[in-house]
Amino acid sequence: MKRVLLIHDLCSVGKAAMMNMIPVLSVMGMEVCPLPTMLLSTHTGGFGRPEMLPVPGTYLEESLKHFRREQIRFDCIFVGYLGNTEMAQTVSGLLEMDCRPLVILDPIMGDHGKYYSNFDETYKEALLPLLGKADLLLPNLTEAAFLSGIPYSECQSEEGLGKVVEKLRKMGMKDGVITGTKAREDEIGMAVLEGNNMKICKEPEIPYHSHGTGDLFDAVLCGALLGGVSLEASARKAHAFVADCLRAKAVEAGEERAGLPFERLLGKLV
Repeated sequence: MKRVLLIHDLCSVGKAAMMNMIPVLSVMGMEVCPLPTMLLSTHTGGFGRPEMLPVPGTYLEESLKHFRREQIRFDCIFVGYLGNTEMAQTVSGLLEMDCRPLVILDPIMGDHGKYYSNFDETYKEALLPLLGKADLLLPNLTEAAFLSGIPYSECQSEEGLGKVVEKLRKMGMKDGVITGTKAREDEIGMAVLEGNNMKICKEPEIPYHSHGTGDLFDAVLCGALLGGVSLEASARKAHAFVADCLRAKAVEAGEERAGLPFERLLGKLV
């Protein structure tokens, strides 16, 4: 059984972050080992201002020291929401290890051309050292633009996206999947980056939006990849699962802030 160290936030209500990724990875046959970066009463969209408790950076450091003492090995380290510059610096230092496993980074900080309310340029700068330490980068188009320093408005075309990818590769990015690219109004795309190759995968866009979709995408991709599936096929599998969840939510017509009814669809991943 593959073992995944999940470095991410934990929110009690709203179905996002660890609460989405743990069940998905588990049903795909992975042992998930959560290492929280921040505790939240809810996710940050639609429930008012949640209670937040940043986990001290020393907890992560001491936890990894404990794992090393006990010779606990991981097949993958997934790095998601870090929350502040101090945590980003801590995780960057922790990834400087010998014989490290596959490292997947989702640089969560913004969408639709804007930073999330608690992030800014300072946080982006703190994430930059992680680019060269990750084997796989999973940004959305906004985050890819911010990391590359190329204006979001210039990234909408395939030519502009190519410039973003070229810049990120020079900054240390190895492989990656950039989500949220657009081709036509009724399509949503993702750029799959392997070595020097870039392939744009286009799928019909589901006219419904919800919190937690990125976490579900990340989890399915991670689980498929560790199961021996190629990066492109893993990304397509992840997109298809999220699309199924969005369709189910649209039929249910429940509160958007409540997240997606992914639990009922987990059987599709077995």
